[in-house]
Amino acid sequence: MSSTQLAEMMKLSQSRAEAYLHVAKGMVMNEFGPATEHAHTEVAVALATAMMQHEGAQMIAKAFQTTED
Repeated sequence: MSSTQLAEMMKLSQSRAEAYLHVAKGMVMNEFGPATEHAHTEVAVALATAMMQHEGAQMIAKAFQTTED
């Protein structure tokens, strides 16, 4: 993989992480109220991390399914 491709992959990965963090912050605010947005930053980050890991696991599982078929 070329350095240009790696850089592009890194940009996409960072964009996904930012999108998940945005969604997670919204979920935390909806659950606990807007006053707790800053107090629950760690919860939002942990939730975003879990969502990204889940997506990654789904991608890997799908790749294995594709190669087995």
